[in-house]
Amino acid sequence: MNEKLIKAVKKQIGDTEYLTDVTNNGANAGYPGFTYYSDTVKFFKQNRKEIVELVREMAEEFGESPLNFVAGFNCLKPKGEWEADIARALYGRLESDDYIVPNALSWFALEEVARIEENQKES
Repeated sequence: MNEKLIKAVKKQIGDTEYLTDVTNNGANAGYPGFTYYSDTVKFFKQNRKEIVELVREMAEEFGESPLNFVAGFNCLKPKGEWEADIARALYGRLESDDYIVPNALSWFALEEVARIEENQKES
C-alpha cells in the first residue's frame, strides 16, 4: 500500500488507537475525520490518486474490474444503482452532488489502512 495514503489516513483520524476499532467494527461506526460527508469527500479528493491505485490493486487481486470491485461494497447496495457514480469517482470528474461514492472510497481507505496496521501489530 502507498505510504502516502497510510500517512493521510492516520493524520485524518488523529488517534491511531481508533484503527483497532475500525478493524473490528468497520468505518461506518463513525470516527474522527471519517464521519461527515464534508470530511470524507474532501479526504477522497485530496487522496484520490492513491485511493484509486489501491482500488485497482485490490480489484486485480480479486480478478475483478475496479468498477465491479467498488460496486460490491456493502455501503453501496443495491449494486447496480451506483455504476455511473463509481465510474466518475474512479475515472472522471466528480459532480457537485457526488458524495456517496467518495465517502465509500474514503471508508475503504480507512478500513484497509486499519487492517494493515493491525496485521503489523500481530506480526
